Amino acid sequence: MKIQLCLEKHCIETEIKRRHNRAISRYFKEEQDKPAVEKELLLLEKALASFDFPGLRCKWPVFSGGNESPLCLICDDAGQPCLLFADHHIVPPCNEK
Repeated sequence: MKIQLCLEKHCIETEIKRRHNRAISRYFKEEQDKPAVEKELLLLEKALASFDFPGLRCKWPVFSGGNESPLCLICDDAGQPCLLFADHHIVPPCNEK
């Protein structure tokens, strides 16, 4: 699962919360593709529970918002959330791989 995130108008935490809320709404409105929405919800919930968002914003200013750089949230091979941008892979607790 790969989720494109947009940080043009708000920070990483707000974007993940917004995506989570939209996924919940889609889950209850759509009859088709519930398994895909469930996977998305699980990844977003893991990210919300796992990342230290103030630490992310402090260490990586790109996560504070106002940035148009491509950013993705994925589930890595170990099943934990991972943020991908430029040449960086960020996994909880904000350690760089």
